[in-house]
Amino acid sequence: GAFLSKTEQGNLDAVLINATSDVSSAVGGVGGHIDEGASRSWLAYKRIPLTYVAWMCAALCVVVTMLLSTKLILRHLDYYANPDTQKYVVRILFMAPIYAVDSLLALTFVGWATTYIDVFRDCYEAFTIYNFLKLLVVLLGGEKAVIKMLEQRPQVPLIFPLQWLEAWEMGGDLFYACKYGALQYVLVKPTCAVVMFVSGAAGIYGPNSFSLARLHFYVFFFSNVSQMWALYCLLMFYVALKQELAPFNPVLKFVIVKAVVFFCFWQGMGLGLLAYMGYIQATANFDSVHIVEAIQELLVCVEMVIVSFLFHKAFPVEEFVDVEAIERDRSQDPSNAHKRERYRHIRQNAADSLRIQDIKDDMTVYGTMKGEEFYGAVQATQEGFTSVIQSARLSSSTPRPPDTKGRDATKDVSPSSSSKDTHGKHWPDPII
Repeated sequence: GAFLSKTEQGNLDAVLINATSDVSSAVGGVGGHIDEGASRSWLAYKRIPLTYVAWMCAALCVVVTMLLSTKLILRHLDYYANPDTQKYVVRILFMAPIYAVDSLLALTFVGWATTYIDVFRDCYEAFTIYNFLKLLVVLLGGEKAVIKMLEQRPQVPLIFPLQWLEAWEMGGDLFYACKYGALQYVLVKPTCAVVMFVSGAAGIYGPNSFSLARLHFYVFFFSNVSQMWALYCLLMFYVALKQELAPFNPVLKFVIVKAVVFFCFWQGMGLGLLAYMGYIQATANFDSVHIVEAIQELLVCVEMVIVSFLFHKAFPVEEFVDVEAIERDRSQDPSNAHKRERYRHIRQNAADSLRIQDIKDDMTVYGTMKGEEFYGAVQATQEGFTSVIQSARLSSSTPRPPDTKGRDATKDVSPSSSSKDTHGKHWPDPII
């Protein structure tokens, strides 16, 4: 076993000390626990403020979620006749089991291993939001088709709370603003995770602390701003193309994906507020923070059963492929009906759905575009400074003739060459 020197509860600066000890001496509670001061070990059992019945209920919900999600995922992989669309569906469907398993592990164990899983869940959350937007684009016929649709639509103002800002021009401006607004969350979330790990190892992160001297506040702020902006862009895309998306039942799909991401966060905030107001009180063995965390994880386990059930309603296989036609083709070819052959195709289809080269390509284009914008801004700034310096040198070296009107005769009133518009956006060519 591993023994960790005891420090104050929740201290990320705890130092791991390798030693041998009897595992049973550190076990207790629900499946065993270690002292909370040892919470920074790699993996150990955790004592939680829940009864055995509550923990078993959470575990049962996770099993049901896994069964429901696995069944739907395997059906999509078995009838994988529309890979350009179904690969995004499969990626979205993994969201429910990942959330459920992560919450159960957080209830059962404590240590760095669970922290890594939490970070993976958060990164997959960002990945799911972007894949949902890509799914809507593919359903509408691809990027070129979407841009043409937007160009033919009347101007749509920005939705609340940014309705007072200038609207995005219908067409490429709106489409790429939504696309890269969702993609930025895929980049920001892993970056915040790296900052969290590095600052935690250095002892300056400060979990659950909102002190400006700790990095937790800044990671929390930028991560949530990025998340809300991604969801805002997703909602703006739906509002702009609501009529075109109507045949694909987008409302249920959007509500489920947004609820999983948005509701889980505000649910935790609500429980924290109840604890702050005194409705959730500490006990002799647990403070209110640990009680809130346990309730939150238990609720997520239960809610993922509902989400996985709704996924069957929102993403049925029959909506994307003709199952009956595939079965007729298989019945005519005995080799395709063989279980071993079907399992092989399922494995190949799973590998294809998890191949994220499309996301990498989008990130490359996005990075190149932002790099060009940054270079253009730097170049414009340099040109501005150069123009100012040259004007100052010219005015200091040229004698000023008398001017009865009190004006500088050497002042150039013609438009400067550096005033040309550098704010135009150069969007990349549509991929599809």
